[in-house]
Amino acid sequence: MVDLEKKLFDQSWTFKNREKIIQKMQSSQYDVVIIGAGITGAGIAREAAMRNLSVAIVDMQDFASGTSSRSTKLAHGGIRYIPLNERDLVKSATRERNWMRVQIPHLVRPIPFFLPVIEGSKYKKRDFLGLTKIYDFLSDDKSEFTNFKRSKSYNAEEIHDLEPEFNREGLQGGVIYYDTNIDDARLTIEILKEAIIRGADALNYCKVTGYTKIEGKVVGIKCKNVENDSDFEIRAKLVVNATGIWADNLIETYPDTIPKPLIRPTKGVHLLYKRENIGNNMANGLYSSVDNRFFFVIPRNKKYTLVGTTDTDYRDNLENPFCTKEDADYLIESLKNYFPNAELDYKNILSTYAGIRPLVMQKGKPESEVSRNHIIFFSPDGLLTITGGKLTEWRAMAEDLFVKIEENKIFSNISREPYFSRQKFIITLDKEEWEKYVESLGIKLGNDISDHLYQQYGKGAIKILDLIKNDKSLVERIIEENDFIKAEIIYTLRYELTPHLIDVFCRRTEMALWIDHRRASEAAEKVAKIMQKEYSWDDDTKSNEINRYLEYINKTVSFIH
Repeated sequence: MVDLEKKLFDQSWTFKNREKIIQKMQSSQYDVVIIGAGITGAGIAREAAMRNLSVAIVDMQDFASGTSSRSTKLAHGGIRYIPLNERDLVKSATRERNWMRVQIPHLVRPIPFFLPVIEGSKYKKRDFLGLTKIYDFLSDDKSEFTNFKRSKSYNAEEIHDLEPEFNREGLQGGVIYYDTNIDDARLTIEILKEAIIRGADALNYCKVTGYTKIEGKVVGIKCKNVENDSDFEIRAKLVVNATGIWADNLIETYPDTIPKPLIRPTKGVHLLYKRENIGNNMANGLYSSVDNRFFFVIPRNKKYTLVGTTDTDYRDNLENPFCTKEDADYLIESLKNYFPNAELDYKNILSTYAGIRPLVMQKGKPESEVSRNHIIFFSPDGLLTITGGKLTEWRAMAEDLFVKIEENKIFSNISREPYFSRQKFIITLDKEEWEKYVESLGIKLGNDISDHLYQQYGKGAIKILDLIKNDKSLVERIIEENDFIKAEIIYTLRYELTPHLIDVFCRRTEMALWIDHRRASEAAEKVAKIMQKEYSWDDDTKSNEINRYLEYINKTVSFIH
């Protein structure tokens, strides 16, 4: 473990070494090459590396740039799938959530979820209590890892004390259960690092343009380096298509039993507010007054609240979906009766984002009832595809994929006991150890910044402190009302493959979400200045990077202007 920990910070997986990574990929013969570096592909890379296989993983955009940075930011079992008879899925997902909460505690953090019982509603307290008891049972029964707390029923007065801004009219009480809060993109990056320190190679902005084949069988991929438009190939014994919503684009031959198209893309939109504009203390699981669809109101840190999500079929550009006025109005209308004093005007929206779910096609079902189970299959040309599934299930999906690989006897000596990869992450840091380290250095961070660095970076936060120790100015905030600081930007540039300004804002940190869109230009200028110095950018490059990021931000809030 100590040797692996040293590899976390050897500065080999950085933008400055990008060409060396490409050269290695060109000259190597891998056991497995994975197309798609979202959380599914990252999980497969980790699983393969832990089984001592040589691995390469590529993505045509940045790591986690698709669905894996645009989710509801939860590791959860999906309580709404219990009435849809998806209990096996819920059981698996809740147990994966429990494992992550114990073994990656800084990134996977428990929060209470409130289900209100309202007079005249379809659901009574006994319904919610029964639902959450089943949820607890599926999560904890004969499980090595158990949930943070069990669900509990409350009367109306007790709920008012816990959630005082919630509408009291018709409120008859409710039930509180527990799930966990995450930064989905940061989790994906840390999963990739778990693979990289075990020998995997990972490259972003590398588009697959075709396959290398021998006698009709896929034995590699043809790639285009998006950064300079050059072409190269990567050879492997097995090629895995883990591209999520793009899965159909990568499949040339389908088995007779697989539907074509395979993917039914649906869009989910989220709005972000300051917590004071809504007034929630807890996460709330609510039913929309518009169409009775389930959605969440979720606290993020101490200052912010996320509202979402929608669920609508999507047929537009998959690379960059955006929130529309209709999407925003739906969420605002859905929420306003629950929190009557909430200030939900457009002017109070900090940011928005939209993501596309890679649902597997099921004819005749509405969007919100399509199963979240995953599917794994070999095409006749030997391509192995995995798609569908829930973010929380990333490790279990990878393990299932290797069961399929073992059944087909592609590799020898890779069998492992079930759940063997439910191991503690190398980056994991105990909170007490972090607090002692901060105290020993005598650096005045303030509780908000200290908590922020710990929960985002784990052991990486110690590296960030080392940067500050050498240059006290790096403790300066990017924007005074947010907790992001200069030192963490340098950390992501030196220890993570981060080519562009937009990657820093949207995937390496959550700055794109929590910095008010009206201050995006100010923040972009400060971070670009750091990157210019670190990467030796000229002024034109710096300006282009800023413009690209601001163009993205403007599209996320275009309905406001």
